[in-house]
Amino acid sequence: MPKFSVSLSGDGMGAKLRIEGFTADGWRSEWSGPTGLEGADKLRALLMAQGIAPACIRDDILTWICQTLTHAPDSSLAKELEAVQDVDVAQGTAPVPEEPQGLVFHHSYLGNAEAIADLRRKADAWGFGGIRESIDPAYWVNSGEPVFSFQSAAKGKAGMDVLGAPIPFQTVRDRLPPFGKSLFLNEKKLIAVCEGALIIDSGRIKVLGSDSLPTCQVVVAEDKMSANLVLGGNYLNDWTVTLEMVRNSLREQGVLCMLPESEVQAALNRFNQDHLPLTLLIGRGRVPVPGQDGRLSLLVDPEPDVPLPGSDGSIDFKDFSFFKTVAQGVRLAEVLPPTVGEPGMNVHGEEIPPPDARPFSAEPGLNTVLEGFDPLYIVAKVPGRLAIRAGIPEVVEVLDVGGDVSLKTGNIDFPGAVKVAGDVHSRMEIHSTGDVEVAGTVEDSIIKSDGAIVIRGGVNGSGGGLIKSRFSSVTIGYLHNQRIESHSHIVVFNEIINSILLARKTIQMRYGRYSVLSGHLLAGEGMDLFNVGSETGGKTILEVGKDFEVEADIEGKNARLLEHSHDFEFLRDMEDQLTGVIRLRRGASDEDVLLQKRTQGAMEILERWIASLRKELAELSKRLYIREPCQILIRGIAHPGTVFKYRDEIVVVTKPVVNRKWVFREKGALPTPEGQPI
Repeated sequence: MPKFSVSLSGDGMGAKLRIEGFTADGWRSEWSGPTGLEGADKLRALLMAQGIAPACIRDDILTWICQTLTHAPDSSLAKELEAVQDVDVAQGTAPVPEEPQGLVFHHSYLGNAEAIADLRRKADAWGFGGIRESIDPAYWVNSGEPVFSFQSAAKGKAGMDVLGAPIPFQTVRDRLPPFGKSLFLNEKKLIAVCEGALIIDSGRIKVLGSDSLPTCQVVVAEDKMSANLVLGGNYLNDWTVTLEMVRNSLREQGVLCMLPESEVQAALNRFNQDHLPLTLLIGRGRVPVPGQDGRLSLLVDPEPDVPLPGSDGSIDFKDFSFFKTVAQGVRLAEVLPPTVGEPGMNVHGEEIPPPDARPFSAEPGLNTVLEGFDPLYIVAKVPGRLAIRAGIPEVVEVLDVGGDVSLKTGNIDFPGAVKVAGDVHSRMEIHSTGDVEVAGTVEDSIIKSDGAIVIRGGVNGSGGGLIKSRFSSVTIGYLHNQRIESHSHIVVFNEIINSILLARKTIQMRYGRYSVLSGHLLAGEGMDLFNVGSETGGKTILEVGKDFEVEADIEGKNARLLEHSHDFEFLRDMEDQLTGVIRLRRGASDEDVLLQKRTQGAMEILERWIASLRKELAELSKRLYIREPCQILIRGIAHPGTVFKYRDEIVVVTKPVVNRKWVFREKGALPTPEGQPI
């Protein structure tokens, strides 16, 4: 027995009959009668069961199929079966569109692509007011004028597919020549929305006018170090800005495009889709790199030589000096000549010479003299203590304080080295541009120095003091409840209790068997300590790999950035209010205009400050962390509760470990809490 199925055409307007397992005997016994016409009714019912609309079924074709298959001889049965399956048994009705009648064009339109491109270039150069007189008036249309019209529209009629689904007919608008946004259909007329030249572009009729044409301009900054692609338009714009138009604009301005064409094309795609104004940085010059000014290369390390303990762990403080001393005639620094910089280039490809580097011109430091010619040296004129002031070596005399720094002496502010034979009492201050040496102890006080600081006794306090070397190291006997900051190293000979130590280089304990109890130690390069923490599990934080001075600078600049941002928002709100007042008054007084200009000027200044701060913060963030491997050495016991910190990573000691080291690397695995044997 044959099997029947129905196959629809892709558009649903036709249906064919598919027959599988066909045999002549099976067909004649089940589907056809004596004449073969009886099977037509069965096929009709089968088609209707498959969802074919009755009105679409071709009964004449069904009758022909039945007669053909019933009376076909066996020799041609296969050929007849193929013919039967190739004929539509159902056929839909095509829709009849609305057709405009009596269509008449009232204006000519320009269709030549080269002529349109030339018109576009002239419009960019002269504006449309300047080219109106130079084009054929037949192509010019005024706003509100009809471009074409039609008398009437023949009525449309919906169609139907073979399943009976309606097919809508095309309206008269769909049957008219395509047109762009600069034209609109009003009843039976196509009207120009704006004034301009009538053209046909990409198969669409458009008005190429000042209101409908997008701008494609390359604007070069006054300093010629940047160029922007400026695309603009309005709701009438349906013109496609191409990459070739951008290339032409670049050539006209003589600008070298620094962006990949894929990025430019992506920006054009966005603009051509939404037609919103767009500004793209398309060219950027290269700023010349200035040469390095003449400078000094120090020949003598100003850092003091820190003594090491003897074999029994003791130190004889009488046998060495904590400060660097130099003899007369010693070469302290070499004067290096300036170097030549690298030229830059503006967006036109023109070379910008680098600024001339300046030779070293500073005066020699105190008690030093310039000697030689090439090379030129700074030489010590007298023996004394070496100090560095603003990067220039000098040999300075020392301010000797025979006793204590107390209320009897008052605070000390001295442009050189300071040596205190006694103690520094609580709440006193010492400010020095040279080295500071205290033979006794320091209570809660402030000591700030450009040079090295040595406190032979130690520091006691309740956390209200500060010991800070701005450009050198700090050496202390012991430390209780105090904050220490060093531009270089911190060396402590005995215990460190509940204190904060911040060093750009290292923190070291020089005397065995003493401990670091509680507090926070931060060193840029590494630490060398003895016992850390306690059996009671007190929290002691040891941090490496970060520059605390850069971190402080970042915090300060972030605070300034937040302040400037608040000020900018305040001024922007004020400018918006002024704009609203001027609009409501339909005019502005001289005072309003002046206030608005001053507000806008202040906003521009703040924007420059904010941009500069963000640039400085980006540069500082690159210097915040030390790139070299950092290590922590514990030569005694690290008790549980000791915390090692490196960047955002933390290692916590969970059981006592002895004689261990931890090495932290920028992209290495996190060390284990047990560390490695020393």
